Amino acid sequence: MQSDPENFEFNALRNALYHTAMRRTFETWSRWLNFLVVVLGAATISDLLTPYGIEAIHLGAATAIIGALQLTFDFGGRARLHQVLQRDYYKALADFQSIEAPTPADVAAAKAALSTTMADEPPTMRAVDTKAYNDALAATGYFPKDQRLRLPWWQLPLKNLISFDGYDYKKVGEIEQ
Repeated sequence: MQSDPENFEFNALRNALYHTAMRRTFETWSRWLNFLVVVLGAATISDLLTPYGIEAIHLGAATAIIGALQLTFDFGGRARLHQVLQRDYYKALADFQSIEAPTPADVAAAKAALSTTMADEPPTMRAVDTKAYNDALAATGYFPKDQRLRLPWWQLPLKNLISFDGYDYKKVGEIEQ
């Protein structure tokens, strides 16, 4: 059984790692979609692709669809939200780690700070959270390796698109028994 300070540090780090992963995903999507809007909207691309059967109307449609995706899903805005949450979790962790000998009151205040930050969270992508859990477990060393959660391989390519609500992630120690 881990102490309250260790549990707090683990959970703060796990949440920070989760938001780092989500921020990076949305930043990448935003960057690539912006790139495609600019490139596909350029008239010279149309001239280059015409010999391959791709006409200006196809590029115009692709540009409109990609631009609509950017406006509708606001990947840049989502990246900024996760950046703010990532910062808040790392700040809560740093504030807690600055306490030399945390008392139960310090732990309670730190947990309250985490709960306040959690209030601003969007719905969780559980496969991404499972990976963050395992990364935090490895980084802290507070828990044995059999406490890692098993993340099915087939969820990895879908982790940022599907929330996998209700999926029961088993601990490695439960599977190996």
